[in-house]
Amino acid sequence: MLEILVLKNKALNKTLLKKINEIAHSNSFKKKLSNLNNKYADFEKFIEDYEILISGIIEIPSESLSTQDKIFEGIINRLDVLSNHKNLTLKIYLEAQKNPKYFLIINKFINIFFKSFIKSRIDMAKAYFIYIYAFNVWIEDNKNMDKTMAAIGNSFESLNKFQSFIKK
Repeated sequence: MLEILVLKNKALNKTLLKKINEIAHSNSFKKKLSNLNNKYADFEKFIEDYEILISGIIEIPSESLSTQDKIFEGIINRLDVLSNHKNLTLKIYLEAQKNPKYFLIINKFINIFFKSFIKSRIDMAKAYFIYIYAFNVWIEDNKNMDKTMAAIGNSFESLNKFQSFIKK
């Protein structure tokens, strides 16, 4: 009980995030979340704070990499950070399926992330579509993300074949 009182109304941080991740699959998740911080009675505010917090943790790929390697590294880096809070990430994803406003918030932060290291609109579109596919593989993948990395690699192969077909 004391732990909840200490965390109540505090800004989202790693300690609070760990606690929230533990209760993510609870039937009364939103109620428990707002008990931890009454600001989060508005789930949109929680998603924004969550995205802001993880944005500060995700490593941006090196400028020296090829565009394809930047996209690969960027996706893996984001999913790796999300893996630390997988229960919570999946809860947000499930809630976003019920309320499209949540997807728009998440999308805004994904776009900001990709724009930080990708300049071309075509490459942004590639990154976004590969990310969506990789995320859906990641949901079922384990911590080492072998299936996710393979899916990203296969996505690049398919896109490259498609691009070469269009150029002919």
